[in-house]
Amino acid sequence: MANAFRVLIVDDLPQNRQILSMILSRVGYEVETVNDGAQALSRVMCHPRPDLIISDVEMPVMDGIESVKAMRQMPDAIARIPVVAASGSQDPALQRDMLQAGADAFIAKPVNVSELLETVGRLIRESMAHKPEPRVTSSVNPASCC
Repeated sequence: MANAFRVLIVDDLPQNRQILSMILSRVGYEVETVNDGAQALSRVMCHPRPDLIISDVEMPVMDGIESVKAMRQMPDAIARIPVVAASGSQDPALQRDMLQAGADAFIAKPVNVSELLETVGRLIRESMAHKPEPRVTSSVNPASCC
């Protein structure tokens, strides 16, 4: 029973990707996973784009703060994708830095399933309500990145 919304999970730990994927796919989201922020940046350039991203904060290669900052500088179709930051760290500076980078929400890991589903659903609804009409032209060649 797919709901047609795509969620990209960005986390360097396979068990975190697996748990989040299981929770979201059970309620009908189409889920894709990548290991770090650099892979997330590559993935958002491709079609179909995710409707929402859940990103860990601390990762090797490129962390969540760097990748969200970079996404927010991209064309509107990418810059407007809602991002939920997720971290197991108790450091309030990480939450602050991720939100300042452009994340739309922050959840603690291990995740509270109700909070996760409420946050994801709310951000997707808000995003769809403000989504501009799709344009035919595109500056990104989907075949070149996927």
